[in-house]
Amino acid sequence: MKRTHPGRGARRRAPRNDQRQLHQQPRPPTVPLTDEGFPAAVPDGAKLSPVVSVSEESRRHYPWLPARIIAGSVWRGPEHARVRVDETGTAIPWRCGPAPVR
Repeated sequence: MKRTHPGRGARRRAPRNDQRQLHQQPRPPTVPLTDEGFPAAVPDGAKLSPVVSVSEESRRHYPWLPARIIAGSVWRGPEHARVRVDETGTAIPWRCGPAPVR
């Protein structure tokens, strides 16, 4: 007679029906792709921020900024200087200086 460890097999496995139900859950809707394989924009989708060219003056003040940036994005440069670029391509300091006293 073959003996097994007394604790072995004490836990019951899930029936196969339960396992099948896990795999049959509804799938989320698929994302349409372009011919290149990138996600395509959908008519009722969220509006994205436009890509803008950074102005020459802003590039002189902040040479670490790339030439093209998503409008509204915040960039951190050397010594933790942060700037935000608006829709016109102008970079302005963002949340600089000490925190306001409350």
